[in-house]
Amino acid sequence: KPIVRKPFARGIQDRSPLFGASNTTLLRTCFRVGEALNTGSQAVRCNKNVIIELYARVTSSWRDPPPGRRQHFVFKDLYHDKPPYLEGIFELWNQAQFWDLDSRSFLNASEKGMMARAIAKMKRNGQKWRLEVLSVWEATWEDVNHVAAICNDVFREDSVSENDE
Repeated sequence: KPIVRKPFARGIQDRSPLFGASNTTLLRTCFRVGEALNTGSQAVRCNKNVIIELYARVTSSWRDPPPGRRQHFVFKDLYHDKPPYLEGIFELWNQAQFWDLDSRSFLNASEKGMMARAIAKMKRNGQKWRLEVLSVWEATWEDVNHVAAICNDVFREDSVSENDE
């Protein structure tokens, strides 16, 4: 069943009591490709610095031949194969061994897709929108449901350990 999330929380105040917190960057967690497309394109149009945490399926991925440094992704919705689709480019995959390991598994993605968690920024490429992927790794339904519960303030009593009470 598709996740219906609450509206995004507003940004923090200019002078946050939390050390290091700033109102210049917003994190937006999206469980649908269309939601990420709307959120990201609106951020670009309004000149806002928004990081998108996207849960989606990667149905295709490939790397540019050497000396190329890009890994390309096609992201599809978790729940269906209908458009919109989002393309993404990860330019950091060869900058660290764990980024290479995390992103390499998607090179074997099938049309059915591999579930992924991508941290990205939306960019405009001519008439198309694409994701500038900052990090990507495999995800599970357990990950999706856990994050959805956090986003929607749904915490079950059985998820709180006895030490937390």
